Amino acid sequence: MSATRLLVLGVVRMEGQAHGYRVGRALLSWGAEEWANIKWGSIYHALRKLSQEGKLREFVAEGDEVVDRTSYSITEDGVAEIHRLLRRGLTRRDDPAMLFAAVTLMTSLPRGEVVDLLRRRLELLEKTSGELLPSESRGEPGHVRELFNLWRGTIDADIQWTRNLIASLRAGEYTMADDAPDAFGLPPAES
Repeated sequence: MSATRLLVLGVVRMEGQAHGYRVGRALLSWGAEEWANIKWGSIYHALRKLSQEGKLREFVAEGDEVVDRTSYSITEDGVAEIHRLLRRGLTRRDDPAMLFAAVTLMTSLPRGEVVDLLRRRLELLEKTSGELLPSESRGEPGHVRELFNLWRGTIDADIQWTRNLIASLRAGEYTMADDAPDAFGLPPAES
């Protein structure tokens, strides 16, 4: 649910206000049903739950009454929740969907903060990789070693990907929150 929470909050924030169908269309256009297991029901459940928690504000926008729909805008608590979830997603290694959601919205944070968060993630990955014992020393059957080989290969690939992303960010790639007010994931610019 954390990835769904982050994505739903992120879409509402970047749209300024949105109803459930609009949130769902945005997430599906990003392919989130594949990498975050987003479904229509989970979107509407998240909207209701986040509203109950005070992270979103429900209201009837102009035209909503005609089609009996509810629109949402983000609250200050909702923005704080986005930042909390982004920081969690960019530093932990135990929730791939959360990482995917956090990478999608990372541009809504300042560049230096994202680099620092990814460096913490890299340290955790390197520590985990260093703690892996050669599989032969555990005494498991030979075919079970393949699981440990897969684990090591996955961690090594994650380490390399994280290093590459840090290098890209340090090189100035991607428009981040401290680069421009129209960075992806930020609310619409005030006119």
